Amino acid sequence: MGFRSIRFYQFRNLENTLWNCSGREIFLVGENGQGKTNVLEGVYCLSYGNSFRAKKDENLVRLGASDCVVEGDFLREGELSLQVRFLLTEGQKRLSVDGKEIRDRSELVGKIPSILFIPEDTQFIVGPPERQRHFFNQTSVLGDPLFLPLWNRYGKLLKQRNAALKQGQIEILSAYDPEFVRLGIEITQSRKRIVEAFTRVFSEIFGQVSQLADPVSIEYLPSWKTDEPKEVLHLLAQTRERELLLGASTSGPHRDRFRFFFGEGEFSTTASNGQIRLASLVLKTAQALFYAERTGRRPVLLLDDVLLEMDHSRRKRFISFLPAYDQAFFTFLPDEPFGTYLQPTTQVYTVKKGVLQPHEKGG
Repeated sequence: MGFRSIRFYQFRNLENTLWNCSGREIFLVGENGQGKTNVLEGVYCLSYGNSFRAKKDENLVRLGASDCVVEGDFLREGELSLQVRFLLTEGQKRLSVDGKEIRDRSELVGKIPSILFIPEDTQFIVGPPERQRHFFNQTSVLGDPLFLPLWNRYGKLLKQRNAALKQGQIEILSAYDPEFVRLGIEITQSRKRIVEAFTRVFSEIFGQVSQLADPVSIEYLPSWKTDEPKEVLHLLAQTRERELLLGASTSGPHRDRFRFFFGEGEFSTTASNGQIRLASLVLKTAQALFYAERTGRRPVLLLDDVLLEMDHSRRKRFISFLPAYDQAFFTFLPDEPFGTYLQPTTQVYTVKKGVLQPHEKGG
């Protein structure tokens, strides 16, 4: 199972090609800036319908071109083939599965689930609260197909509520609040379940990979301290004057916080950079395990330059703890010992100036 081929057309700096990528492990080897991450970005676009780094879709189009395409032929369990297409043309994005156009990106999520590992993942451990909320939202989407519509409804209502606060429309606020509370409590309860499951897996894997005795844990700090709708509505009534003054909703899941502990203190104050990096890798591994347990399916793993700062023994231990996957894409610099991780099912490609070529030993 996994991608049998991917076609790139005017996508970033990648050559126009139909790329055979049927190996269970795909190693992309090349210097920085040659296009390795662009390949992973293309796979990610087929999974989620957007980029993990481009702020604007048009940045995905090759310089001087007007459109781009990424198409994937993905083999699922039971020998079922899935054709996914990501097209940008004249500033418009079009997604399709098996020739049928998808209007809502949520229809694509879950077709080809992928878990991305990038250096910036440390922000989930020590970064601002919005990055941590993003991580747990992403995890919820992977494990529960109903979460994304729930979060989208909450987000839409939050915007409407904030607009009413700015305009001082108190009667409209009274109409919005019951649904705002109901949706918010659903999100809070979902996050509580996820954090509980994550703490166990996160702690176990971190200890075994790091070989450190210090315990690790995750603490969830919901903005609303109760799951009782009447009590939350009472809180909103108490804070109404302040919210009207600020023109914004000051409580709810969009203000939740998470804390990651290492030993007696938080990671941000007690852990080294290497320990924080390892924790971020373990966090994503736990995310993949969570997805597999919830759905019974195996994800595609995308690992971009995340093994660089680990010594050889920790690399080997980390790779051994990766969850079962349909396919895994790794990027390596040429001087990294990628040969020690080769499996009989591995394909190795060199990437230079956007061109993918089968790797030749000693080349």
